[in-house]
Amino acid sequence: MKKHLIFFASIHFIAAIAFFNPIKAQTCPSWGPYIEGFDMANTGELWYSEVMVDNTCKKINTYYSTLNFSLGPRGGYGGIQYKPNEVYNNIFSMWDIQDSSLPQCKTEYAAPNTLIDGFGGEGTGLHTDNPMPWVPGVWYATVARRWSTGDGKTRIGFFMYDYGVGKWKHYVTIITPENNASFTGTKLGGFVENWNSSLNKDSRCGYYRNFWSMNAQGNWSKPLRYTASAGTGSWGAQTAFNNTAIKITSCGTTPAPAGGSVTFNSITQEGTKPASTIPINVTTVTPTYNSSTNSVNVTWASSETTSPQLSYKVALYTEASWGNNYTPVAVVSGIRPDLRNVSIPLPANSQSGKYYVSVVLDDIFKQTSNFGYNNINIIAPPVIDPNAYYRIKNAGSNLYISPANYSSASNVKMVQYPFSTNPAQQWKLEKTGKNYIIINHASGLAIDVPGSNITNGTTLIQYSKTGNNNQQWVLKSYTPNTILIGTALSNMKSMDNPANSQTTGTNINIWDQDMNGTAGINHQWILEQVTTTTSSMSAKQEITSAVYPNPVKQGENLTINLPENGNYELQIVNTDGLTIQHQTVKGGKTTISTSNIKNGVYFYIAKSINGTISGKFSVQ
Repeated sequence: MKKHLIFFASIHFIAAIAFFNPIKAQTCPSWGPYIEGFDMANTGELWYSEVMVDNTCKKINTYYSTLNFSLGPRGGYGGIQYKPNEVYNNIFSMWDIQDSSLPQCKTEYAAPNTLIDGFGGEGTGLHTDNPMPWVPGVWYATVARRWSTGDGKTRIGFFMYDYGVGKWKHYVTIITPENNASFTGTKLGGFVENWNSSLNKDSRCGYYRNFWSMNAQGNWSKPLRYTASAGTGSWGAQTAFNNTAIKITSCGTTPAPAGGSVTFNSITQEGTKPASTIPINVTTVTPTYNSSTNSVNVTWASSETTSPQLSYKVALYTEASWGNNYTPVAVVSGIRPDLRNVSIPLPANSQSGKYYVSVVLDDIFKQTSNFGYNNINIIAPPVIDPNAYYRIKNAGSNLYISPANYSSASNVKMVQYPFSTNPAQQWKLEKTGKNYIIINHASGLAIDVPGSNITNGTTLIQYSKTGNNNQQWVLKSYTPNTILIGTALSNMKSMDNPANSQTTGTNINIWDQDMNGTAGINHQWILEQVTTTTSSMSAKQEITSAVYPNPVKQGENLTINLPENGNYELQIVNTDGLTIQHQTVKGGKTTISTSNIKNGVYFYIAKSINGTISGKFSVQ
């Protein structure tokens, strides 16, 4: 009986304690808590902030927003999340100006594994989600950078810096419909959100530091004060890490700060810009030549430990222009953080030889990279003067393509002969599309694959010009001095000196040859331009007209050594047939300034009462 009395007395004592000390209910704030940096002087181009979440108070269904901003008329946000099933992701999204069935913005680039969709509930917009993952206890910098490319729209990119591994990454670029919109306002905000508070009101926290803005000139500004605020419910804010950061707590049983806000006027934020903004560094530049488009493809890489790329400038140089104060012959530039490859077309009539490429980048923080460069040897397409005649010499035999017995008759076979001044050994290369018809100077007939027969060993003939594929030839440079001459009937057959014959009179035929592959010397040909002067008696004779240096560096003088028998009307003509210089000169050495002549191939035509002299030179 005594034991029962003691038991009932204990029950009443515990009940009394519970009555006077009720268990506090867990609550979450009705909104927020927010953390905002105020009075940032420079805005417009970029917002920057840093966040960290540790294991002590991370909870599922928490969003740690770090970038709450307005870009022109629309808002945006970014940050990191902790989802069920141990998912650590980031998000970056833009609001629609008004609710719509489809997002008004779209992505231009998204990192692999990024989910892109629309969102709703509190308005509509475009949402991106990437499972990075982030690591508890590690600080992360988050950056929103805007730019315009002149297409009537605005682009905004989301970038993050991982302090754990010391690397930057570009996650997404979003295009908004507004023309050249800028960030507005002089404050940057973030918050800690429990997006499923009905399920779990456990206390959760995040750490924030280093809010910055950057203007269009690259000047930085930091807050004069930070303020934390929230609606009714449990939350808190306090300094952390020796007054360099602010800890924001959401949900729990702790009473909210009096007045609903806390202001921090003396947070330590050292430096004139974030420490993570190391200038971008180009690490590799790789050029490759594309013969089908006559262009140079340039691929580059930059170090992930330096700031992310925003824009690029890729330049191409000849060996001569490289030595001339690095003067490019072609430049491709643009604003595209994700791009690492461009194609640069070679200028018209470029010569084979050594070329250089350079890559210079600007990063998202308006810092310029080092001068990255590399070189490449290019076998450029042959430059053909449409008004000139050429001899076609086999590189193996040093003998020239000629009609048998120098005949002007149709159906005569093509053979190889020693050098001759006979016009029957001279050929005009007439352009048709990308191919050439090869016309004999004496007969006016074209080199022809008889009956379009592409069987190995088919001997070539000359025949009346038809312009059909069996008279069309593909000229492709093989070395700086030799070309392959392939039939348009097949990209696997070309002109051939059988077995590299050294015998005069050997028939010229077609044989297997991959036009993009390795060629024997019997398939290699040399074009020798014929230079003639026409006398008053209309007789044609060959002369030597010295031109030097050839090629000539742009800006230096070119010397043309003309016969010393009279005056000449001298024209310099470009490959489009336009006269760019015209003057009267005396015979002998004539000096031409190239100061106002662009890089490329040119022809000189010197006319006198005794005839006309012409030739070719290049400016590099």
